[in-house]
Amino acid sequence: MIEDEELRNLYKISGEECLQKLEAGLLHLQKYPLDEATLERLRREAHSLKGDSKIVGVENVATLTHQVEEIFLSIKRREIIFSPDVCDRLYQGLDAIGLLVYEAVSGESTGVDTEQILEQLMQVFLEPQLHDTGTEVASIQDLRIVETGLENLPTTLALVEIAPEVEQEPQTLLTPLAQINHNAPQPGLNFIEDEELRDIYQVASEEHLDKLANGLQYLQKHPSDEAILEHLLREAHSLKGDSRSVGVENVTTLTHQVEEIFLGIKASEIIFSPDVCDRLYQGLDAIGLLVYEAVTGESSGIDTEQILNQLLGAVSTPTIQESLPLPVKTATQLDQAEIGQPYHTDTIRVQTRHFDALMSQAEELTLTKTAIAYTATEIEAMATLWEDWKAVSSEEKYLDSSFLNTNPYVERLEKTINSLRISAQENSTKLDIIVGELREKIYTLRLVPLSTVFQLLPRIVRDLARQQSKQVELIIEGGETTADKRILEEIKDSLMHMVRNAIDHGIETPAEREQLGKRAIATIWLRGYRTPTNIVIELADDGRGLDIEKIKQTAVKRGLYSPEELEIMTPSQIYPLILASGFSTRTFITEISGRGIGLDVVRTSIERLQGNIQIESTPGEGCTFRIQLNTTLGIINVVLLEVEGIVHALPIEFVQKTLLISQEQIYITENRATIDLNGQTVSVANLADLLELSNSPVYAYTAKEQQNSRLRSCILLKVGEEQFGLFVDRIKYTQEIVIKPQSQLLKRVRNVMGATILGSGEVCMILNPADLLKSLQQQNTSVVSIKPRKTIQRKRVILLVEDSIPVRTQEKRLLEKAGYEVAIAVDGLDGYNKLKNGDFDAIISDVEMPNLDGLSLTTKIRQHEEYKALPIILVTTLAADEDIARGSEAGANAYIIKSNFNQDVLLEILGRLV
Repeated sequence: MIEDEELRNLYKISGEECLQKLEAGLLHLQKYPLDEATLERLRREAHSLKGDSKIVGVENVATLTHQVEEIFLSIKRREIIFSPDVCDRLYQGLDAIGLLVYEAVSGESTGVDTEQILEQLMQVFLEPQLHDTGTEVASIQDLRIVETGLENLPTTLALVEIAPEVEQEPQTLLTPLAQINHNAPQPGLNFIEDEELRDIYQVASEEHLDKLANGLQYLQKHPSDEAILEHLLREAHSLKGDSRSVGVENVTTLTHQVEEIFLGIKASEIIFSPDVCDRLYQGLDAIGLLVYEAVTGESSGIDTEQILNQLLGAVSTPTIQESLPLPVKTATQLDQAEIGQPYHTDTIRVQTRHFDALMSQAEELTLTKTAIAYTATEIEAMATLWEDWKAVSSEEKYLDSSFLNTNPYVERLEKTINSLRISAQENSTKLDIIVGELREKIYTLRLVPLSTVFQLLPRIVRDLARQQSKQVELIIEGGETTADKRILEEIKDSLMHMVRNAIDHGIETPAEREQLGKRAIATIWLRGYRTPTNIVIELADDGRGLDIEKIKQTAVKRGLYSPEELEIMTPSQIYPLILASGFSTRTFITEISGRGIGLDVVRTSIERLQGNIQIESTPGEGCTFRIQLNTTLGIINVVLLEVEGIVHALPIEFVQKTLLISQEQIYITENRATIDLNGQTVSVANLADLLELSNSPVYAYTAKEQQNSRLRSCILLKVGEEQFGLFVDRIKYTQEIVIKPQSQLLKRVRNVMGATILGSGEVCMILNPADLLKSLQQQNTSVVSIKPRKTIQRKRVILLVEDSIPVRTQEKRLLEKAGYEVAIAVDGLDGYNKLKNGDFDAIISDVEMPNLDGLSLTTKIRQHEEYKALPIILVTTLAADEDIARGSEAGANAYIIKSNFNQDVLLEILGRLV
């Protein structure tokens, strides 16, 4: 049921209007089956109802109206004959849609089986000869209205059943209302009730799917390898068996068909073509979502029968399958589609010997705990002796040496203190060793190879490259390198964004590469390796490299820096600007590309892992992203230092050395404070200035102390290829610390990566070297002032062009809530006329509209010089690549698909453009 009352009422009105027009048009079509104008009008009405349903979240109506729209399109193209059977199926589909609309606006169940209705509509494509074979199908004359008993059921939403006069009834499509039990549970998902079985099935099925995906990737290069085919057959058979044993029948059905395809390839009955490969990938995608459905109980929206038909197309009549679009998300869409379902590993397999060692350490820890408890008792005894000693001493006025040597309290106290000292030292040392070993063992249990995440990327590279008509080879190295499983969970999305960025922005088309003298096939290298203190992941490509001039232009446009500041910045300082929030050099924005959120996600993720990212680029030759992460996430080694009386910590892996620098060694180069270090110029700054601690109460005292001292302590840091020095009051010592998580209020504090608690109980900030470098660079370039932007007080005015009442109501409400003023146009022609008579900051338009569609409107607007820079955002259900390309060619700035409509995406893109 639609929760929002206003939208509910609007949807009810528009839904009934669309259905009335569809039924009237269908009646007209029975007399004039070749009337193309009527067919186009019917298709448009079905499309409008589909769009309205998607925008308010009524997915079952959207699904059925999409199929109705496809039927009208096929009739118009003469691919389907408009026979009495086709007409009947369309009427039955409209009846079902009417009931589902009623269900959405009233909240009362109507008992419509969407899958069954969809199957009946699809039979129009699969069995077009049905009406000629003698099969009895009731025509519209054989239908009669059933008494509903519902007071407010619209007359256009008629519930129907087959009249008894028909000799042989087909399968009932709709349940008579009298037979509906409103309290009965709806048909459930294949959810596994037993928790233990559910967990075991999740782990096993994920392993099988990983091996199937990897094997399929290998099979593309070695299609005649019988060993890999045998391996794939085993994995599919095992997954089928596991699924059958826990009652997940839809997975059993699909994996059986996958197994049959592999058998056919092995027996040379099926040629392993790109089409067969695609169908297998789509099948595995669907199986993965159905497994997720079985272990979470959340619907995946997968139509098993439709996927099965796609797989059957690999062995039977492929021409049938060409007319059936797949509902399964491709690998390139998963990171957008699965928001709220992050990559997460709940279970890992561990060798028994690791658990045995862990248990032994736990037992040792228990013994040590007992020993420390005993030591506590000894401390209590010592305190008692001390009290007794004070009592005796108070009675003696003078104590000579003979008394001290012979007094039994002194002797007992001395023995207790010595025993306590030795015991405490031994137990403390032993506890340190045991805790260290225990932590190491636990850490070992959490280690997972990088290949766990790396193996997800070949499929993404393949899909993206094919989507953009590019040829890309992915080379993976170091997949055996192990890392903490949390690192892999956090880094997965970052790697996907970096791969997308490389293919979308960096890799040229084959024709462009050949013109440049390169191989038509581009290469992306993904490497993982360990250093003594870090895990390093590199993603490199041999594409066009970063365009430094475009980066500068975007930085100026975004107000990050002025042209004068950028002029004195080095490339290594300019490249990281692409990691800024919302930064994109794209002029055409879609939900997948150009929004500037990809590399921002990477930066945020790396910072959350207390790591850093470096960027290297050579114009025309390629680009490299290098991610450095700590081997452990909770514990790091730091150097403790004091600034303005406050203790801070710096991660030791960034520290090169410590120096003592005199004032005479500091000189100014290009308005920057620098020192000469082995012939190399190194920028320096006061850490107190970077942390803005100059107003500290002890600042004046410290400054005077520094003036009296000829040499100052300087700590030399290295971030990527950049070296810089920071002056501090004093350098204390190194220490292993535990990073404490920050609250949501302090989620991102400049120059700070976290906090810890020292042994003294004092809270200590852990500084972020990458941020300190940025602060130093900004301080050095601050000689050029940045003019503040003028604040515009008036509201931004948006022209919303949309013919659907529910859609424009929802979008208008969203925009006004975000602070925009909204003007409404009911179609493209109305929008064009209002544009000429008004002053607007942006246009948001539908594409398919009467009088003037959105693409024509955009083209018409761009013909006027004064509107060349006016932002235009297209919001539509048309999701094909060619549709998106047409939007770009027409001159739109952004293209948003309604089926994936996310309100935050629209507001974020609009905010960037205006």
